[in-house]
Amino acid sequence: MSDGEPDLTGRWTGVYFYPNDGFHNANDAYPPTPFTAELIDDAGVISGSTREPDLTGASFSEDIRASLEGHRAAGELRFVKYPDSPRQDPIHYTGVVAADRNSISGQWVIPGDWSGTFRMQRKVAPVAARVEATTAVRS
Repeated sequence: MSDGEPDLTGRWTGVYFYPNDGFHNANDAYPPTPFTAELIDDAGVISGSTREPDLTGASFSEDIRASLEGHRAAGELRFVKYPDSPRQDPIHYTGVVAADRNSISGQWVIPGDWSGTFRMQRKVAPVAARVEATTAVRS
């Protein structure tokens, strides 16, 4: 069932940025953090997962995984990311979907704590893979 807006289902890559503030990030020591996301868009109801490296924790070798739930409407995406790590709070994301529907940018917030910005773009399959997939469907 379609709601008339573009479907955001797919693989996305992105990066989020920490603010430079005197309390949480006084020396601007937290690096921009890359992430990957798998979004499922069911007529505007968003679910999925994310994965990112742990660049600020004790174990730099383990990825942080999270599930997400939210919605999309009127060119805006809102979701809450629930990290699998017990040391992290849920993070609220609000972003604007670009006109080409292949990028999103906005803000993340840990309510009552702090916030920063993010951007993400749709990971488009290489042309050869798209041709192969289309050929397989026709067979």
